[in-house]
Amino acid sequence: MNPTSPTIGEGTRILHYLIDTLIICIISYLLYRWWNFYVFYWGFKAYRYSYFFIGSTWVYTFIFEALFLRTPAKMITGTKVQSASGSRPNIIQFIIRATIRTIPISMFGMAWNDKPLHDTFSKTVLVKARS
Repeated sequence: MNPTSPTIGEGTRILHYLIDTLIICIISYLLYRWWNFYVFYWGFKAYRYSYFFIGSTWVYTFIFEALFLRTPAKMITGTKVQSASGSRPNIIQFIIRATIRTIPISMFGMAWNDKPLHDTFSKTVLVKARS
């Protein structure tokens, strides 16, 4: 990791979680309602809302972090994702991050590791972005 890029603390991570989850809830709810229109009028198979939420979480995280190195919440706080070596993460690291972020216990890694499980297993860190 680049020593000039300090890692981000728990308060900022909680803010990221709240903002991103609100956006994901809105997106997944709209997708759920759109799908249920087809369920009601065209007889499509019904799915639980949780499938839309989990799928939206994965796609949202993967697309934003792979393209921009940050989600909208990270854009607001001026932070970004980078690999532990200080370079841009590779595609596998983004897939691992997105997959583990869909697991509700991802944040419990903070208790013994000082970073969430999606950072631990993908070997990435959250740092302040340059202006």
